[in-house]
Amino acid sequence: MSHDDCLRTRATILKTLGNGLHEAALPNGKRVLCHLSKELAAAPPELVADAVVMLELSPFDLDRARIAQVIND
Repeated sequence: MSHDDCLRTRATILKTLGNGLHEAALPNGKRVLCHLSKELAAAPPELVADAVVMLELSPFDLDRARIAQVIND
């Protein structure tokens, strides 16, 4: 699946679960399990609770996502 086929949305990091996994909340309140994209995993950012990120979700599995970008507002 290419990056053009995914759904993109902002989310807020709730907690870090270890092993590179994070729990994030979508704007509608739904919680998803997410991991860093390959680009971010090369130099992992410090993701703390309440950090705002851009997620990419597959339309086939809306419970897991990839963190594509950390948003610094």
